Formats: sequence, structure tokens, C-alpha cells
Amino acid sequence: MNAHFVPSSSQKNTAVVLGATGNLAFALGVVLKGLKRHNQKLLEEADVIVYYQNMDETAREALGRIIPCRFVPYKFPHMAGMRPHILRDYGEMTFVRYECFRFLKNYEYVMWLDADILIQGDISGMRGEIPHGIGFRREYYDERVRVNFTADIEGFTMDAPHYNAGIMAASNCLPGNMDDLSDWCYQKTSEISESLYYPDQGILLLMCEHFKLTIDPLSEKYNCEARRNAAALKQAALVHAVGHRKFWKYYYFNEWYHTYKEWVKETGLACENRFPVFEKLGLLKYPLFQAAPNPAKYPVKFITYLVRALFHCKY
Repeated sequence: MNAHFVPSSSQKNTAVVLGATGNLAFALGVVLKGLKRHNQKLLEEADVIVYYQNMDETAREALGRIIPCRFVPYKFPHMAGMRPHILRDYGEMTFVRYECFRFLKNYEYVMWLDADILIQGDISGMRGEIPHGIGFRREYYDERVRVNFTADIEGFTMDAPHYNAGIMAASNCLPGNMDDLSDWCYQKTSEISESLYYPDQGILLLMCEHFKLTIDPLSEKYNCEARRNAAALKQAALVHAVGHRKFWKYYYFNEWYHTYKEWVKETGLACENRFPVFEKLGLLKYPLFQAAPNPAKYPVKFITYLVRALFHCKY
């Protein structure tokens, strides 16, 4: 298996791992600024590793000016039997989180963070919630593992509890060879690609069952969905815009928007937005409209977005 792990001589005990393609450099910028603003203590103990595809040097340098990062180009290991629709629908970068386990050969902890998040508090406590070595947040509804697949996977418990894999914490107390965990995920992805619906998430949950790993449920504080109520959002250190509704082009969160605005001012690297009405009116030079919902598709959401921006609503 083609491993992408970059050995480190660092004395730090935690690897914070992220990944994105070049068109999401702005989202990574917001994440890194959130880490810097709210997690100075964690950064004293952690190396930040960014996997990337199609991200030019200008964007990488801009990200590295926020926090010193190790940038690693991601090369997805294409295997015989992989159904092309999986890569077409989800992109290769969704599978980069499989690499996290390799870091446990050199670090005590690894934390995977999706790019569609807002860090608004201290996330270091996530490491204290994984006594068995791996943790995700339980899904809010009584969903089961089978929702990740188009058909039941033979030999696995499809009625097992379902977890969200957009935020993951793991530690080196996991048993066995860490490369085996990563390699198994890639191999299983290829083997059952015809039946994958939420591919990386489903595979990680199958991996836990295959290797008999006990999943520790992370508290909502470290993975609170953006659609939750204000009380839940207020107590969250990390807010996650799951699915296709993001902080850009759908939600208005005051801290995310102002951090994005700061990023654009510093770098000129904006969220891509091709809505014709915005282009026609010359509005795309303004960060507020670069990140706005499509008024044709979401007219009510667009109006709500503008009102929330006008009054600087937190959520």
C-alpha cells in the first residue's frame, strides 16, 4: 500500500491533520485561524499537517503564515475494482483521513478535522474523551451503520450505532500495527465500492468492528452540527457544517464570516461563487456576497443571511 505518512522528529505529542483541494484553501484558512485564536495551548503540543491536492504554492504559503504547517501532497492509491463513481461523487480527498492512523507511530494523539468547521473554543479536551483509543460523535438520530451503504455488508453488524466521522480523535493505545488500519480502509473501500453511500465514514466504522476497536463517543462540544439550536451552538468549541450546507453559500455564522473576510483581505483568495445575479451586479468583490447563499435556490435563506449579517448575529 502506498503510505503518505511523513516521519517527524517533533517532540510534540499530537498531530492535528486536515486536508483539502485548492478550491477550499479559504475554508482551511478559517480553520487555521480558529486554531490560532482559541487553541494556543494545543498548538504548543501539536504539529499541524495539511494534506492537499491541486493547491498552488501561493495558497500553501498563505496558510503557513497563519500557523506553521507541514504540507503533504495526497496521492490516492488507485486499486483494481474501485468503482469510478465513488471518486467522481466524493473526490479523492475524502479518503485522506485514512492516513491519520499512521501518525500514531510518532505521536500519542491524532485529531482529524474536516474543512467545513468553525473552531470557536478550546478543542484540546477531545483527547481526554478517548480512553479506548478512538472517538467520533454519535449521530443525533437513532441511525445505524447501514445508512452509509446501499446494501448490507456481509460479516458486519449493520444495526450498530452510527457515528459522524468528520471529526475524529485517536491515540496510540490502539492495538496492532497502525499501517494495518490505514491499509485496511483503502482495501475495503475498493472491495465494496459498489455499495458505498457515505464512503469514508462507513469504512471507518467497519474498520472499528473488524479490528474490535471500542468507539468512544465524543461529546457534542467537539462536533456540534451547524443546524443545531442556539443553546447547543453556544456551548460548542467546534461547529460542523455537515452535508452540502456549509458556512459558505448557506449559513451565516458571525465568527466564520469575519474570519473569512479577514482571510480574503490578507490573501485575495476567495470562495468561488458564480451566481449570475451577483456577477451581473458586481457584488462578488465583497466577501459578504462571495459566501452568500444562492438567492434563486434559497431565497428565504438569502434574506435571513443578509439580516443576520446586518445585525452581526452570532449564529
